[in-house]
Amino acid sequence: MTAAVAPPASADRRTRCRQWLQEAFDEPASVRGVAIVRIVLGPSVIWHLRPFLADALNGVTYLDVFQQKWWPWVPNAPAGLYMALLWIGVAAAVLMTVGLWSRAATWVTLAVVAYNFFLSETHFRHNRAFLIILLAGVALCDNGRVLSLDARRRQPLDDRALVWPVWLLRFEAAAIYFASGFSKLIDPDWVGGRVMHDRTLRYQDDAREVLGDTLGDPLLEVLTARAFQWVLSPVAVATELFIAFGLWFRRTRLAAVWVAVAFHVGIEVSAQVEVFSVIAIGALAIWATPSTRDRTLVTPSRWVRWLDWTARFDITVAPGASWRMVDRDGTVLEGQAARQFVRTRLPATFLFSRFWRYP
Repeated sequence: MTAAVAPPASADRRTRCRQWLQEAFDEPASVRGVAIVRIVLGPSVIWHLRPFLADALNGVTYLDVFQQKWWPWVPNAPAGLYMALLWIGVAAAVLMTVGLWSRAATWVTLAVVAYNFFLSETHFRHNRAFLIILLAGVALCDNGRVLSLDARRRQPLDDRALVWPVWLLRFEAAAIYFASGFSKLIDPDWVGGRVMHDRTLRYQDDAREVLGDTLGDPLLEVLTARAFQWVLSPVAVATELFIAFGLWFRRTRLAAVWVAVAFHVGIEVSAQVEVFSVIAIGALAIWATPSTRDRTLVTPSRWVRWLDWTARFDITVAPGASWRMVDRDGTVLEGQAARQFVRTRLPATFLFSRFWRYP
């Protein structure tokens, strides 16, 4: 009898690679995560365009200030047309959020934001570039299939579409964290705390005005200490690198999302980054597994159904019943264990799930 020969490891890797490519480019999956990003981007675009629209209403456009075009062939729209384009962008952002003509509205929003961005190099900000990247990724995906007015007109309802734009968005998002963290890691002034120490000293008077003398003085005494920044800076660098890699793996993804939210809240409190914090937190929805209702849940509470925006659970609401959840692998959780697990998977509650242990 001839013994069976195990296939080489390289063959297994090729098989897994072909399977991943087929899932990414050929097999439809849930686009709920992208739909959540679409909803977040609408108000963010309006807030982003607000100062430009305010200037235009006061008669100030790119024609009235210093301008360095990205490319000579980008045309300057006349003042009236420029204002009209900004209003079109605002209207398209509203339609994008409510999900009416979702995909067309997203493309129009992208066009207006990108045109305004490329009118001058002095307009460049990393957060604005990230906004354009997210708009492009959402526009490439058929995101109006769910969480939209468009979805109400679809019969039967189907939230599945090709998800290769999701993988593109994931790569772009992770690359931003990695590029930021790695560039600081190889910069001795950054990783050694000199940059953060300098910024703290520069803005300490502003912080004291906000916090007041009673709270501000002792807090700033700690923050402006060179030793504190020497410890904090490597932690900040490690945080960005952990997010960049942790988001890719299921075992570390939930922790990476939690750290990312805390990271962006900290940035928002300490610096002016326009809409970056909001869109970055919203973009974390793309890391949700693109499958729906693959866990079954019996619960007496209706609030789970209202908060299950990513459709993690196939929910049966049974008044008076005890909590019971069956996971993807067949694991059964009951009672408080099931309730706690559910809290860790709902976008509105997962941030507090580690501290919220009681009914």
